[in-house]
Amino acid sequence: MCRSFWPEMMSDPLIHILSPQVANQIAAGEVVERPASAMKELIENSIDAGATRVVVRIAGAGKKRIEVDDNGYGMSAADAELSLQRHATSKIASSEDLHRIASHGFRGEALPSIASVSRFRMQTASDGEGVEVRVDGGGETVVKPAAPRKGTRIEVLDLFLNTPARLHFMRTDKTEESAIVDTFRELALANPGVAMRLELDARTRFEFALQDEQARVQAVMGQGFADNSVEQRIEHEGMQISAWLGLPTFHHRDSTRMMFLVNGRVIRDKQLIAALRAGYRDVMFHDRYPVAVVRLEIDPADVDVNVHPAKREVRFKSPQTVRAGIVACVRAGIERMGHSVSSTTGEPALQAMQRSTGLPAFNGGQDGGGMPRFSSGDYRATGQQRMPAEMTRMLFSPPEVRESGQVYDATARLDLGYPLAQIHRCYILAQTDSGVVLIDQHAAHERMTYEKLKAQLAGGDIATQMLLTPEALTLDGEAAAWLHDHAVALHHFGVDIEAAGDQSFLIRSVPAMLGGEALVEMVTELVESCRLIGVDHEAGSSGGARVLERWLGNRACKGSIKSGRRLSHEEQLSLLREMERTPNIAQCNHGRPTYVRLSLNELDRLFGRQD
Repeated sequence: MCRSFWPEMMSDPLIHILSPQVANQIAAGEVVERPASAMKELIENSIDAGATRVVVRIAGAGKKRIEVDDNGYGMSAADAELSLQRHATSKIASSEDLHRIASHGFRGEALPSIASVSRFRMQTASDGEGVEVRVDGGGETVVKPAAPRKGTRIEVLDLFLNTPARLHFMRTDKTEESAIVDTFRELALANPGVAMRLELDARTRFEFALQDEQARVQAVMGQGFADNSVEQRIEHEGMQISAWLGLPTFHHRDSTRMMFLVNGRVIRDKQLIAALRAGYRDVMFHDRYPVAVVRLEIDPADVDVNVHPAKREVRFKSPQTVRAGIVACVRAGIERMGHSVSSTTGEPALQAMQRSTGLPAFNGGQDGGGMPRFSSGDYRATGQQRMPAEMTRMLFSPPEVRESGQVYDATARLDLGYPLAQIHRCYILAQTDSGVVLIDQHAAHERMTYEKLKAQLAGGDIATQMLLTPEALTLDGEAAAWLHDHAVALHHFGVDIEAAGDQSFLIRSVPAMLGGEALVEMVTELVESCRLIGVDHEAGSSGGARVLERWLGNRACKGSIKSGRRLSHEEQLSLLREMERTPNIAQCNHGRPTYVRLSLNELDRLFGRQD
């Protein structure tokens, strides 16, 4: 027998309207997740109020005190009191405004939410009349006159004083301070036209002067990023995209150093993260992340920021257009980077060498086994082999000494110098007029092979090799069924296949550059890549591009010079000159650096020759 939810006799209604205090505390659970969230809301209010200077003071990881002091427009006594009412805002006036939001705030929830879970103090002024507003734990609002001032100062004391459960789930002070620092840096990055200072427990952590966009990026992201990044700007279907893109070899373990700004708003969006990684796809380790700052200026009508109370997520009217724009911007930037390895790649080499020297001047490193060994067939300074005169001159003559400045220069021609030796049949040692270079022969040749194949496929004129005797190919049922319907898609990759049965085929032609490989394995990989990615008869589509990266990356790796192969001096010289002409040569298609450069200054430092 079914029992009704409703009692048979009701003297009082079950549904009632929550008090403003309880409603504000519920809203605070969404808007004010942690001290960093409260700080973010207050800073954004200051920026919306036209502030050009914002000072933030934090005590007790924000749980004890958050103070935000600005020089913005300020408020009258009436507006100051009204600002603590839910959904009271100056940012929008009608539903039409929701479709073109240009301000940071617009919901009218932040101040009442914060005031409901803290001891809230606000001092502000307008037209020469100052006012102070106090609220304790969402209780009665007290308004009284105060001294005139420029702008607004808000103090949030004892955050979550009346919501102990939220306090219980706060992280350690160190973790909360880290979140505050990250949030502050993001807001500083997004607002270069605002001077900003952060004080943690009375000590200044950051102080950013009023700066242009490029100077603020450098100040926030650090000198290392500035030295190992390029600025790239494009216009894409009405969007303006400006990005500071780290070199592929200047990467990070996670996505926390990928910054996205949409119309001046800092956001975290999985689609944008995926688009940025797609742009770096064939030049970076698959489990590493780029370091980048991407700023999008887009028509407010084409982006919905009214998605989440914290305003960290957005929805785009045309997400595919945004993705395509970011990928195009990254690709353009990478094309300019081409030959450059980040300046940080030499640091591990120096540290390893310093440890091996055992010199006290270099942190007392332990002996790491002495100097590297050379293979018997390599050129070297000692032994019976005769070296070419040019190599002898470069090895024993003092090179021209000049100061080594910033490693990255987008316009500089790559100079890998002259090969001196092959080390362990794996690395090539070369000398330049400003230091030495170590080249990974396999990684370098892998990139060279990949770029040649990619250029041929992109041009639609891939050189093919007809087989005198067709190679038999057998596939499983699913792959065979796909190939019967899509064999023409393989023509784009220089592969011609003829059906010989339900699951059997004949390979008639293959790319000439890959003719010496195991053909059955190569074609099977191509079929599997095309099938999984979903390439149809039009292999020039975006799916075809993904196949190209996946399949060609594997083939270039397997078809390249292997570690352990001895190279003659002429082969070493040819490899270096070809590297200098190859796009994206700074890293292989798996993201590993192809060469490491050590300047004379670094070598002098290694051997303690600097004052």
